[in-house]
Amino acid sequence: MTEPVWRTTAWLVVVCLWLTGCGTARVSVPQQFPVPLVERIPLAMGVELNEALKTWAHTEKLESGREWQIELGSAQEPLFRSLLTGMFDRMTVLEGTPIGDAAVDGVLVPAIEELQFSTPDQTRTEYFEVWIRYRFQLLDRNGTLVAEWPLTAYGQSNARNFGGMQGQEPALQAAALAACRDAMAFFIVQFHQIPAVQTWLTAQQGARS
Repeated sequence: MTEPVWRTTAWLVVVCLWLTGCGTARVSVPQQFPVPLVERIPLAMGVELNEALKTWAHTEKLESGREWQIELGSAQEPLFRSLLTGMFDRMTVLEGTPIGDAAVDGVLVPAIEELQFSTPDQTRTEYFEVWIRYRFQLLDRNGTLVAEWPLTAYGQSNARNFGGMQGQEPALQAAALAACRDAMAFFIVQFHQIPAVQTWLTAQQGARS
């Protein structure tokens, strides 16, 4: 290889590496949410998923120049369908139906407030990490607010399991999926511990007895 050709090839390699490092990496969460096996609450629960939640995405450019976009929105409906199907005798996704006409005992209104993530480059570890902060509202059958509370979920994945630096997108995807599943598990535990929710559940079950 002559020197000019070598220099051209080297320059192209540098440009390709620069473009790879500075391009946008898009990660979407797989819709893989098993129905939890827990004792069901004998109530009908609706869930209201607004457009902001269903299209929610986080975009962030790191100091390295790499831009990441983590798309959570498309995973939210299957997540809450699975979660509430496991927790309640019946669940309904409210798609424009007024709460008073939905024939439900209550309505859950989830929202994502914030997402944070870290990469191995930032933490000098082998792990991708994702934190998601949700905020939930529980409404009664008339649309009156019963309770409101935050929930922070966490997920991580080992980059080595995905081919190291060559598998950054799949590794971050796995961490985001783990965070969503952590939110499901934490919600199941937390739901029964919120005083206003406890009072509402007792009243609902007493009215049915």
